[in-house]
Amino acid sequence: MAKLSYGFGSAFIVILVALHFIKPEIDPSWNFISEYQTGNHGWIMSLAFFSLAMSCIFLSIALWRQARSIIGKIGLLGLMAAATGMIIAGVCKTDPLNTAPNLVTRSGELHQLGATLDQIPFAIILVSISLLRNNPFWKERKVLLIALIVMVWIGLFTFIASLAMQFPADRVFGPAVAVGWQNRLMIVTQAIWLIVIADQEMRKVKSEKL
Repeated sequence: MAKLSYGFGSAFIVILVALHFIKPEIDPSWNFISEYQTGNHGWIMSLAFFSLAMSCIFLSIALWRQARSIIGKIGLLGLMAAATGMIIAGVCKTDPLNTAPNLVTRSGELHQLGATLDQIPFAIILVSISLLRNNPFWKERKVLLIALIVMVWIGLFTFIASLAMQFPADRVFGPAVAVGWQNRLMIVTQAIWLIVIADQEMRKVKSEKL
């Protein structure tokens, strides 16, 4: 399961990077990654969302027995909620970022709902606490786990702070609201957490077989 999580998480990053070349008309300085769903080849971004969702699901399964505490289970359920949101986002295409609020489609509304289910930053804290309490392997990697949490939260705070400082009064985004790279930083740090934890879980399983 960890190997599948690693593969799908890595696939998400590869696809996201590739989309910057496949769809150069999307300006990464202000367009969110969801906008790669619009226009030609939009299905590729949907595939990226599905890949990230699968990474969350398979990692949750891989860690389920190790996260024995209620805190750990809640954290893993948070990852599953995030996966659900990503699947919704993948199925329901977003509207262009500069769409006026009164013109947002039902698909766009559902996409936004999916985005609100991203609980990864909160889930990883609970999962990490549980792993550190119950397993010597993870205790030896305490610094790594903490560093990964800090990385993800820096990504989240950078995006939220940039959004708060530049949020348009008319709620219509455009080139003047430069939060695109911050949006990418937020999601990529989350994917990196999934990949690294999956990699460590694979190492753990391998060491137990020796």
